[in-house]
Amino acid sequence: MREIKYFVASSLDNFISRTDGSVDWLFTDQDYGMAEFFASVDVAVMGRKTFERMLELSPESPLFPGMKHYVFSRTLDSTPYKQVELVRGDAPGWASRVRAHYGKHIWLVGGGSLVQEFLQHKLVNEIGLAIHPRLLGKGIPLFTAPYPEMQLELLKSKQYPTGLLQAFYRVK
Repeated sequence: MREIKYFVASSLDNFISRTDGSVDWLFTDQDYGMAEFFASVDVAVMGRKTFERMLELSPESPLFPGMKHYVFSRTLDSTPYKQVELVRGDAPGWASRVRAHYGKHIWLVGGGSLVQEFLQHKLVNEIGLAIHPRLLGKGIPLFTAPYPEMQLELLKSKQYPTGLLQAFYRVK
């Protein structure tokens, strides 16, 4: 069955962006395993705010090539991108439908409330963190409470010379 993988960058103090949503502190000097990860997924799912932030950051090419995109939103009525499908339903129903189709794994890109819903419904199979060696002090948190207690098993980790650490966990 297709797995849902939450793979995200965070600061050491567990923020995914500054308070204003900016991610200017992220390392972009090399691939950091992204090509390998992208080769393992063919669906990207995110919340509306994450989608809109992607459009702001890269208006010429806001989407991930070769992937079907799903955006959970209660307010968007349409999108100009044919690879983007808006979702108004519940996360468990959506996950069941998408997992039923043949394909690679599913990337839960982000959106605090969407990640929270996926965790609450136990839809996430793997959590991957790219931890940047920086303390932001404040920002948008990696995980928004409440979420269920979960036991995790370390699958692999990798340290880069820049100090970035990646850790991948299986949700037990």
